[in-house]
Amino acid sequence: MAKRRKPNAKALKHALTRANPHFLVAALMVFQVTAMLLLAFKTDTVDWQAIAFAVAMPLVSQLVLRIFVRLWPVDRTLMVLILFLCSVSLVTLKDIARSPVTPGEQGVFMLLGFVVMGFGIAVARLNIDWRKGCVALMCLAVPVILSPFVPGLGNRQYGALNWIQVSLGGFSVTAQPSEFVKPMLVICLAAMLGNHPGIKRAILALAFAAGLCGVLLIQSDLGALLIYFLTTVAMFYVATSRLGLSLAGLGAGAACAVIAYKTMPYVQRRLQSFLDPWSDPMETGYQIVQALIAIGSGGLFGMGLGLGMPRNIPLYHSDFIFAAICEEFGLIFAVCLLIVYALIFMRALTIAMNARTSFHSLVAFGIAFMFALQALIIVGGNIRLIPLTGVTLPLVSAGGSSIVGTMASLGLLIGISSLNAEAEAVDLRRMEWREGGGL
Repeated sequence: MAKRRKPNAKALKHALTRANPHFLVAALMVFQVTAMLLLAFKTDTVDWQAIAFAVAMPLVSQLVLRIFVRLWPVDRTLMVLILFLCSVSLVTLKDIARSPVTPGEQGVFMLLGFVVMGFGIAVARLNIDWRKGCVALMCLAVPVILSPFVPGLGNRQYGALNWIQVSLGGFSVTAQPSEFVKPMLVICLAAMLGNHPGIKRAILALAFAAGLCGVLLIQSDLGALLIYFLTTVAMFYVATSRLGLSLAGLGAGAACAVIAYKTMPYVQRRLQSFLDPWSDPMETGYQIVQALIAIGSGGLFGMGLGLGMPRNIPLYHSDFIFAAICEEFGLIFAVCLLIVYALIFMRALTIAMNARTSFHSLVAFGIAFMFALQALIIVGGNIRLIPLTGVTLPLVSAGGSSIVGTMASLGLLIGISSLNAEAEAVDLRRMEWREGGGL
C-alpha cells in the first residue's frame, strides 16, 4: 500500500487559517476606496483627507492581515469581517460633518484597538491556570469599574456616572471603564464556571457579576448593566445546564427592573419615550422620533453619502449611528451590516464548539453572546423595538473605549481560534501518519 504524502507545515497553516478569502478582501478594498472617493468629490472642493483615507485604509487592512497571519494561524475570514465593520465606521464618521469624534481620531482608536487585539491573542494562547489567575483579574476589575466614583476623576454624561476624565498637560482623555471590564468579566466567569463548578465557585462567580451589576446600577449605566447581567445568565446556563436557576436569575433581574422603574425617574422617562415618543416629539421622544424619520427617509437604497441629515439625530455618531447608516446607505446596506454581525456571531460559536477546553469554550461563547447582544440592543433601540439603553454599535459607533474593549474581546476569541487550528493540525498529522501506515 502506497503511503500518502504528509502535508507540510505551510500547507497545514494555509488550510487551518480557513484559506485566504480573496473575494472578501477584494470586496472590502473596493468598498473602502469607492466610499471615500465619493466623499472626496461630493462637492466642488476636493476633500484631500478623504483621498488620504482611500489610500490608507486598504494599505492598513492588508498590513494588519499580513502581520496577524504571520504571527498566528488566525481566522482570516473573521479578520476581514472585523475590518469591514471598522471601515463602515470610518466612512460614516467621515460622511457626518462636525462629528464630536473625527474619522482621524477614530482611526487612531482602531490602530490602538488592533494592538490590543494582538495582546488579547497572545493572552489567550498563554498556558495559564485561570482558576487561580482570575482572582487577580477580579481584583483589577473592581477598582476599574469603581473609578468613576473617585473625586476629580469621574465624569457624568447623559445622566450616567460611567466615565472618567484624565487631564495630562492640557490634553484631556475620557474613557468608559465598563467597556474595559467586559472581557475581564467573561474570563472570570469562564474560569470559575468551567469544568463542572462546585457550589462555592458558582456562588463566587455570581457574586462577582452581581457586584459589578450593582455598581453599574448606581452609576445609571443601564445599557452595560443589561449586557453584564444577560451575559452572566447565559454563561451560567451553558456551563451548568441548570435551567431552573437560570430562569430564576432572569426573574430576579426582571424584579430589579421593576424596582428601578418605580424608584428612578430616569428609567421612567426612557420607558415612556419608548412607548409613545410622539406624545412629546420635541423633548423626551425627540431622539427616537428623529431616528425613525432618518430610517424612513433612507428607504431601500439610501439618500447617498453626504446627502442625508443625520445631524438632526442626537448622538448620531454613537447611540444612533445605525439610524444614520440607514439614512445614508439605505435599508439594504443596513441588512447587510446586520448579516456581518450574524456571521461574526456564528463564527464565534463555531470557535466555542471546537475549543479543546471548557474554559476556552466558555470564553468564546461569552464573547460571542456579549458581542451579538450589544448589537441587538443598539439596533433594537434605533428601530424602536426595545427601549433605548445607551450602548454603542460594536466597532462602528464612535468612541475609543468601546473600540479598545471590543478589540480586546475579539483578540481573545481569535486567540482561541488559533489554538483550535493548531490542535486540528496535530489531528491532521496523526491522521496522515495512520493512513500512511503508521502504527
